[in-house]
Amino acid sequence: MKSALTALLLLPLACTAETTLGVNSATGGLNFTVIIPPVFRVLQVTPATDGYEYRVWTNRPSVMLNGREYRFHRVGETTLKIPTPPQGLLLVHGL
Repeated sequence: MKSALTALLLLPLACTAETTLGVNSATGGLNFTVIIPPVFRVLQVTPATDGYEYRVWTNRPSVMLNGREYRFHRVGETTLKIPTPPQGLLLVHGL
């Protein structure tokens, strides 16, 4: 055991710091990239006279429904009034 410890002490360290005369500062940088996938959740559907009223939650400023773009004032929970489409509702994510 003593010989293994002695051998480790004689090996150069993997991470070492070096002192240089005349250098009084150091600089460094760090970058972060945050990837947020798009979320569009239908919380409640209420029938209305001309279609449906959807209470949705989204983390995007806009969404495409049946080829029409709906823009929101803010991300989070909002209400959409969508006329009844003849062939159903088509959601396109990732905008």
